[in-house]
Amino acid sequence: MKKSLVIAVLAFIISFTLKAQVGVSGHFYGEDAFKFSQYKNYGTARTAGMGGAFTALGGDASNTFVNPAGLGFYNRSEFSISPSFNSSSTTTNYLGQSAIRNSSNSSIGNVSVIFNGKSRGQSKMKSSFGISYNNLVNFHNEFDYQGDNNASSIQDYFAEQATFRGANSSTLDSEFDPVTGIADTPEAMYYQAYMIDPYENGYVVVEPSFPVSQSGRVSEQGNLGQLNLSYGANIQDKTYLGVSVGLQSLNYNSINRHDESFPNGEVFNAFANQDELVVRGTGVNLSIGMIYRITDDVRFGLNVTTPTALRTSETFYSAINIDQKPNTFQTDFQTIEVVPGEFDYRITTPLRANAGLGYVLPGKIGVISAEAEYVGYGGMNVNNKQSQAWSSEQNRGIEDYYKDVINLKGGAEFRFGKVRVRGGVNYLADPYVSDNGLNRSSLILSGGAGFRSARFFADASYSATSFDTAYSPYVLSVPENFDTAVTANRSGILTFTVGTFF
Repeated sequence: MKKSLVIAVLAFIISFTLKAQVGVSGHFYGEDAFKFSQYKNYGTARTAGMGGAFTALGGDASNTFVNPAGLGFYNRSEFSISPSFNSSSTTTNYLGQSAIRNSSNSSIGNVSVIFNGKSRGQSKMKSSFGISYNNLVNFHNEFDYQGDNNASSIQDYFAEQATFRGANSSTLDSEFDPVTGIADTPEAMYYQAYMIDPYENGYVVVEPSFPVSQSGRVSEQGNLGQLNLSYGANIQDKTYLGVSVGLQSLNYNSINRHDESFPNGEVFNAFANQDELVVRGTGVNLSIGMIYRITDDVRFGLNVTTPTALRTSETFYSAINIDQKPNTFQTDFQTIEVVPGEFDYRITTPLRANAGLGYVLPGKIGVISAEAEYVGYGGMNVNNKQSQAWSSEQNRGIEDYYKDVINLKGGAEFRFGKVRVRGGVNYLADPYVSDNGLNRSSLILSGGAGFRSARFFADASYSATSFDTAYSPYVLSVPENFDTAVTANRSGILTFTVGTFF
């Protein structure tokens, strides 16, 4: 897809339906910025088991990302690794019908090495340096949808796209290679697949019959990982300061398949449209944190992470496969593809700030913590240097679509000799300006246990969450003519951490 065409498609989509998630052949890039910025429970099993509320606490490998000042609590060096196992269940309602899908995958949530330094001078300042990799976002997500549509077909979307562009049939013929069966533009693909025909000053659908039996599957894979180089200092066991440089790596793939069949078809029995998006990116950010021991038992923690400057490159593939009625038309290609399109852009992710309190229980039988996290989703930014107009339109959309939020976290750990028992909660506020009848906030409940000896430790945690999402396979200029699939998501993450001191 050429950049000028991407800009035209997005301008059309945003002007008509900014509040709907976009599926086939284009999308609002603010959704990508949000998707690549939505962190949930991550890190070691200890941190995840306590709901991620670790800003005011220290002595855990997750401090390399959560609050580097916590590295100042280390008295010895440590190595740990944290594999995680994810499961999800989705129930999707579309056009009055439901579809259920279950899936799972595994990943490395965290791997860290902490090097503890010696005290320096009479100030008794101690410090530690940490190197860690954190899997901040796991994009694994799959859901199905199905239903009978009596108002529209995805052909209507194709017709509107071609009408909006204003290209005549001769132009669309010239954008198609009759030898390879590959089109230069999406409009040429729709036209050569006999989805649309020219009519008066625009285009209309070729298959007009109803109902249209629609079904589809959305499959997302990949992750957002971050390598942290972190330093934390302990000043007389009172004040702890830290700084961390984060190097992010983005790896995202999605496949959206949409099928339609026509029980009363005049031209088609059925057809299938499939889009594939591959996104790769790299970025950098900086975190600065502190922990102050108010009393021997009460600690206050603060951490600020700058927005990540994420340089992103995507490749987009699209194809249509047709099954026509006998004696309707002749074609040399049952499958028409569009030339893979490449598009480079930059994302600036939200500013994050965490403030928390930690309290050591009497007799050091445990610790409790609570914190608030500010995430500036409304300040996200998308930019393409070759089109300032496109960038401005995208960022106006972000301002209209997303808002800043305050997330709340709380956790507790109880000690029974060498055994630890943990629990936590993480409330993620709804970041959307308009709820559209949906509450997109989510609540993550977690628990876990662990064992610690003089040289070895092992922890396990489980985090469960539920939330609702909305997805439109296609959008039209008249909102009443298309529907949205609403998905109830239930997911769980089982994390194990094993480590040793040295």
